[in-house]
Amino acid sequence: MTHHKTSSQQKYPFWLKSTLILIGLTLLFMVLSYGKFILMPLAFSAFFAMLLNPIVRQFEKWKLGRALSIILTMLGLIIVLAGVVSLISVQFTQFAERVPEVTEKLKSVSGNAIEYLDETVGISQEEQSEYLQQGINNVIDQSGNYVSSIVSATTNIFTVVTLMPIFIFFMLYYQEMYRTFFQKLFRNRKGESNEVDQLLDRVQGVTQDYLVGMLTVIGILAILNTTGLLLVGLDHAIFFGVFASLLAIIPYIGIIIGALPPLLFALLLTDSLLTPVLVVAVFGTVQFLEGNFITPRIVGSKVSINPFVAMLALIIGGEVWGISGMILFVPLIGILKVVFDQIPGMKPYGYLLGNSVSYDK
Repeated sequence: MTHHKTSSQQKYPFWLKSTLILIGLTLLFMVLSYGKFILMPLAFSAFFAMLLNPIVRQFEKWKLGRALSIILTMLGLIIVLAGVVSLISVQFTQFAERVPEVTEKLKSVSGNAIEYLDETVGISQEEQSEYLQQGINNVIDQSGNYVSSIVSATTNIFTVVTLMPIFIFFMLYYQEMYRTFFQKLFRNRKGESNEVDQLLDRVQGVTQDYLVGMLTVIGILAILNTTGLLLVGLDHAIFFGVFASLLAIIPYIGIIIGALPPLLFALLLTDSLLTPVLVVAVFGTVQFLEGNFITPRIVGSKVSINPFVAMLALIIGGEVWGISGMILFVPLIGILKVVFDQIPGMKPYGYLLGNSVSYDK
């Protein structure tokens, strides 16, 4: 009877718990917003560290030592990234040579649009010029904000690129220390830490599977996009195909954004209307395959959150951290679900984030 009374006293009313949750979410949003300068590179570094950890372990089995194993692994990653960037750069340079041609085509299209509006809508060329001038003035007025945003983004990229190798190295080097820290912090009353080990292993496993799955999806999409555009006969097919596949790392909307440059290129620089239609058909087919077969089979089972939660994570991540948030928040929610599923009091929240209707006790 006394135990029942004690348990009842430990239960808090719903309004108090709801208020505390709301306050906690507000504080979390503020911390994420104001701490972006350090939290964002830490999050990227943590993902890369978990992705590279199996390779480091393999080098350590060959008696190379931890520090040397980490350095060799990171050098391999840098070489692969440099190769991808070089390939894209070469293709981009070839595409940049066509920019003057695109500019002339845009001038021609805008001239035709002005004549059409003059004849059809009744807006004279003088009025159109006035509207255009007003738009240019507004752009000039906002140019200071644009420049500051670009400078800020460039500074953030430089900071992330500079700090990430250092963060990755130390995360890999001291990983056993971090595991011991969590074991000591969350061990149960009997002093056992098996549940903590299981949780850490699951988090690392989910993250590794998600990252490997996304890299696999990007590779498959690059092959499909490039092959389709080559069959269509579009110039710079490799550049457009690889570029669109890289944007697939942004869930749901990335591949759509990646399809816009080749579509505009086909509209402006091809004489036939069939080519833009075929470009749309290529990306529509790839989008269908990616959404219904490729990603669900390769990545969907790795981070099993429902599409509605993924969309919310996408929107919130974009608002808080921009493009980086759109990339990071979906796997972060997947990791959060793993943590919730492991903690008895948080299992309902893990169930809410998941995509399974049945509730596993």
